[in-house]
Amino acid sequence: MRVVFLGNHTVGVRALRAIGESAEVAAVVAHPPDPEDGSRYESVSDFADANSWNLIRGNGKSPEVHRFIKEAQPDLLWITDFRYLISRELIALARLGAVNLHPSLLPAYRGRASINWAILKGERRLGLTAHFVDEGMDTGDIIDQVSYEVCDAQDVGDCLNILYPLYDDITRKVLAYFKSDRVPRVPQDHSSATSFPRRRPEDGLIDWAQTARSILNLVRAVASPYPGAFTTFSGKKATVWKARIASDTDSTAAPGRVIENHELGPVVQCGQGTLLLTSFETSPLNAVLGAGCQLGV
Repeated sequence: MRVVFLGNHTVGVRALRAIGESAEVAAVVAHPPDPEDGSRYESVSDFADANSWNLIRGNGKSPEVHRFIKEAQPDLLWITDFRYLISRELIALARLGAVNLHPSLLPAYRGRASINWAILKGERRLGLTAHFVDEGMDTGDIIDQVSYEVCDAQDVGDCLNILYPLYDDITRKVLAYFKSDRVPRVPQDHSSATSFPRRRPEDGLIDWAQTARSILNLVRAVASPYPGAFTTFSGKKATVWKARIASDTDSTAAPGRVIENHELGPVVQCGQGTLLLTSFETSPLNAVLGAGCQLGV
């Protein structure tokens, strides 16, 4: 089975490695140059070069990419973390169609930043879905899904560490379906679908008027390798990497006021409840933050 792979970053490398172990990699389409490629995340381009696979960098709408895939004569297109919608014409180049790996339990959390949004919304059960690709955004029939549980002590980095080996496992499993010519197809329930907009670093700004639970979920959702949740103190930015709920009860302090210096870090009043900041970054803040200080100013 000849597979053309389209993808990016560490999850792309994980899936591509698994494909190379059990199918013929006919060609690889990597993202255009990306500053995170090969630094914050592994590089699909570098991995393809290391394996001497035929490679092009571009998006799905590029005529060069279309010609490149057509010349590879694929049986199957495999997509992992490729940020561009695939056209009907591109899908038609592969006799078996196209498969995408999406890091949510579809039809929930379609689109970009699905793990971040799921954590932000307080989900306890996350997952990974293999589905056929159509012209919509993560709307095709489901082939297989795997789920995992998360708790308050786990952030997005922990979830990625759980997810990475799942990309290997589900890739091998779905390829085995194709090899046996018995591929499940379960239509999605579009009436229960959810999707959210793209997230940007500035969306990590903490609003101390929110509940401690909501702020904790934000901290967890954008922790490393993402830019982090942040606040201000005396006009300086401070990034909060880790936190935990200190109490569900309130003091008389205003939201954002440091009400206690705990041995693990400052305790901050929120709109409801209090939050203990166990890991934060900005040296001026570390030096002067104490009870009575006001964050968010």
